[in-house]
Amino acid sequence: MENNRIFWEYLNKLVQENEIIIDRPKGTRHPKYDRIVYEFDYGYIKNTKTTDGGGIDVFKGSLHNKNVNTIICTIDLYRKDIEIKILIGCTVIEKRQIYDFLNNHESMKAIMIEKDVVVENIQKEIITIEKDYDFNDMYAVFEDVVGMPTKENIKNIVMEYEQNKERTLYGYFLDKRLVGIIGIKRGIKNIEILHFGVHPEYRGKHLGTELMDYIKREHKTMLLSTDDDAIGFYKKYGYTYREYYEKKYEKRRYNCIYEIKAVTAEAGGDRVGE
Repeated sequence: MENNRIFWEYLNKLVQENEIIIDRPKGTRHPKYDRIVYEFDYGYIKNTKTTDGGGIDVFKGSLHNKNVNTIICTIDLYRKDIEIKILIGCTVIEKRQIYDFLNNHESMKAIMIEKDVVVENIQKEIITIEKDYDFNDMYAVFEDVVGMPTKENIKNIVMEYEQNKERTLYGYFLDKRLVGIIGIKRGIKNIEILHFGVHPEYRGKHLGTELMDYIKREHKTMLLSTDDDAIGFYKKYGYTYREYYEKKYEKRRYNCIYEIKAVTAEAGGDRVGE
């Protein structure tokens, strides 16, 4: 499967080295079909060509990074053509919304193809991130879990972990590459999870579950706040939650709680991560 890896490397190189032109911003209507409104920025890669003579199509999500790990292939029976749409900087929810948008037409259907990353048979470790760790490696993971993901904001967040003894930032490393983080604040009776995320390329590999299992070894109640992008994961893990509306960001959020029950020796010792 070496060619699969090289394909994604080439695709990322194409995106990184050429300008992205957004000619149909979020909220604009299709130039030919007025009923179609774009829910995400839509454009093309400058200096590229497709079968119709235009540039390669691009959907741009809310994240700032330009790493590509997802493409969508569409077939249009009306136009009798097949096209590739590249998804850049999209969250899991945004990918699904774009996929649904492209399938919401009688003549067009789409399939989504995501980069497959193998995590078996490689070195894994979860350790505390030290203050001298390379910030640039953290940025790609942090960007998807911070409300305003500017480098300055993320640097300030990392600094808070360094200066506050009640806070600890853990990193999940695969072959010494940082692919996930979980930051906690210890209380007397609970642990508050302040930041939690896995690099987009490594999602769906149970790394988030392993990070959560690592934290719950402390046998305390875990608390956190999240939004629609991540509530599905926490529900599946076993959190209960209460929905509320956050006026600041004009979006629905959830206060979540997970009651950790210590397992006695008579009951079989410590639990093993799922």
